[in-house]
Amino acid sequence: MRDFFFDLVDVLELVFLDPLRYSEEIQEIPFAASPASSWLFSILAALSLSVGMSILSAPYTISTISFLVFGFIANLFMFRFFPFFYSLVADYYVQKKGRSQKLLFLLLFARHSVVLFLLFAPVSIVFHALGLSGLGSGFFLLLTFVLLYCLALSRGLKSIYELRSRDSLRFSFYALGLTILFPFLMNLYTATSIFQSISGGF
Repeated sequence: MRDFFFDLVDVLELVFLDPLRYSEEIQEIPFAASPASSWLFSILAALSLSVGMSILSAPYTISTISFLVFGFIANLFMFRFFPFFYSLVADYYVQKKGRSQKLLFLLLFARHSVVLFLLFAPVSIVFHALGLSGLGSGFFLLLTFVLLYCLALSRGLKSIYELRSRDSLRFSFYALGLTILFPFLMNLYTATSIFQSISGGF
């Protein structure tokens, strides 16, 4: 258990504090190299996002439980598919700059970075305490976190592919825009959100 905790801290340090060493050291961390790490981060992030949106969607009724369940499913689908399509698009743009392909490292970095959304629920609690609740506040907060996630991924692009800051930021936002417009991804997320709406939460 202690080794797991240390591995977890090492992954978070590489992703958010020292991404320059990510591609060099991530394979040396047993937990990070296994698919279980990205699944764990995706599940926790999806749960935090679902809980946070529920907190901002008062009043709370019995349908809030359905909101949590369907919201969790929708967010988990998003956190599994979004990093994959983002990495494909970003890697394409980077290779046009003459860099070698490092898609697997970028995908791993993108899936580890979703742990950023763990902060969504705590921030939602603060918003609710300040009286900033409702669907509008939820979407504003979600958009803010998506932009922060995009900035985190730009740091990953810079370190993994050895890009300039301007190029990595540009490619990151290109990939974000094209991924959001990707029909399959958005239809999947929208369809699951419709189930969430039927449950009475939205």
